[in-house]
Amino acid sequence: MRGQALLAMTATLPTAYWDGLLMRLFPGKTLEELDNIDWPRLMRVLQVRQIEQIEQRLPGFFQGKWQPTAAEWRLIQRHDRILEKNGDKLIEDA
Repeated sequence: MRGQALLAMTATLPTAYWDGLLMRLFPGKTLEELDNIDWPRLMRVLQVRQIEQIEQRLPGFFQGKWQPTAAEWRLIQRHDRILEKNGDKLIEDA
């Protein structure tokens, strides 16, 4: 249900918002070049990027240099569950 709510919320955002996001993600590309973007694939890439950013910061937590927010902790826990369930499969697919 949470995913459906997020999808409904994002569907109401103005097109200019998405155009701006794409222009930041792909500097140098024109809007015409970005019109045929594969949205599901882009969303998966952005999720992976978020996981990678959190994982890069995680050693700082163990060194006492970084304190994750509640949202970051949820991402860490979600990622840990995914790895526990699919870890070997994720490595093989990479």
